Amino acid sequence: MLTNLNNEKVNVQIPKNFDVAVVGAGAAGITLTKELSSLGKNVALIEAGDYEYTDESQEIYIAKTLGDHYFDLDVARLRYFGGTTNHWNGWCRSFEEEDFKRGYLGEEYKWPITIKDIDPFKEKACDILEIPKSFKDSYFKNSKIEKIEFHFSPPVRFRDKYYKDLINDPKVHVFLNANLTDVQYEKRIINSLQLSSYNGIKATVKANEYVFAMGGIENSRYLLWFYKKYKNNFIANDNSLGRYWMEHPHFTLGKAIVDKRKVSEKFYSLSAEAQKNMGILNCGFRIVELDDTSLKGLLREILCVAPTIGKSLAGLAEKNLICGLVFRAAWEQAPHYENRITLDNEKDKFGIPKPILNWQKRTLDRKTVIKSIEVFNQWLLEIDGGRIQLDDWLINEKDYPTNDEIGGYHHMGGTRMHENPELGVVDRNCKVNGSDNLYMAGSSVFTTGGHNNPTLPIVQIALRLANHLVNK
Repeated sequence: MLTNLNNEKVNVQIPKNFDVAVVGAGAAGITLTKELSSLGKNVALIEAGDYEYTDESQEIYIAKTLGDHYFDLDVARLRYFGGTTNHWNGWCRSFEEEDFKRGYLGEEYKWPITIKDIDPFKEKACDILEIPKSFKDSYFKNSKIEKIEFHFSPPVRFRDKYYKDLINDPKVHVFLNANLTDVQYEKRIINSLQLSSYNGIKATVKANEYVFAMGGIENSRYLLWFYKKYKNNFIANDNSLGRYWMEHPHFTLGKAIVDKRKVSEKFYSLSAEAQKNMGILNCGFRIVELDDTSLKGLLREILCVAPTIGKSLAGLAEKNLICGLVFRAAWEQAPHYENRITLDNEKDKFGIPKPILNWQKRTLDRKTVIKSIEVFNQWLLEIDGGRIQLDDWLINEKDYPTNDEIGGYHHMGGTRMHENPELGVVDRNCKVNGSDNLYMAGSSVFTTGGHNNPTLPIVQIALRLANHLVNK
């Protein structure tokens, strides 16, 4: 069933009491809704935008950023059915076992779950994203370097793939242009959600369980707003609410010339043991081959500063045994208390304070990429596999470039999972601390972020949450 609030002429009465109300129709919300429906639950799927992009919906996402250079927040997200899967590039990789074992860096790095808790949902998540179910990773002999594999979804656009099925599903009621404006809340339990269209039409949705799946900024924004309105009657505390927000820094590190016989993979990372021994997080290296003209220019530069090596490389180039590379990295950012979402004094058209993103890369973030490069470069030297020419900002410890990739548009944390309510917002089953029937879905629950793109684990954790809601 479908209700588009913008098309209604009077306030909408919804007498049905749903099993679960899901707010947000992105990867997490749609996955959760489909799975719950298949398991026999009646679900309300509530989307603030329309089926198509509209300016009136997207402008709600205009908000401030403070700290390091970052994308405009209305560019980094999409506010209509399907969410950011509508401009997703399809990169897929799940968490690694070591991503759940960061206790050596401090208590705030500890997940309350392990890889074994999400692995049972990996095959179904891969089916949803239309990618192979296995990833071929392997270590090079006697080294700290691992070659890793990404898979690439077509990419799946969740709107195109699931919209018709959802509006024709007798167990699903889809709401469009339905902006969450308030909750009715009493004694740790949400009783209903108040919704509003852009032209003032209201609706009330009642359910037994509620899930916010609005994204890595909006989940924090709404919880902060409701906590401000209802204080500790809404959640246990706000010590970590909106905090420990994370991205994946994405930067070009330099150029390299490598022996194609020895360095032929596109993606590399460090072993878990190496990461732990150096006290760093995960870093993924991404290699893009240069064209012949760029390779020749790089060889000329090396000949000027290191003639012996340059001549050797030039000889290999004539035999087509080497190639030039752009050397890039996307790495795991440390969850830092001061990286957070706060509320602005400025409000949106529904009277809800806009978010402010406070984001900076910290000491451990730079240490992670520097130490990872050192290990990778040492490996290249040991196998006589090539040479890296690092960019000036890295060599001389300058500021990060502002004309690079910057980040992955990956918004993680803010309503993070932790067994200690002082260090997290949700428990191991994504239930908000201090609430009996409110859950969070999406990458806002990530305790740490790994270096992987978040879509596959978002879908895995959404499937796990559906399983929990059915079996709890």
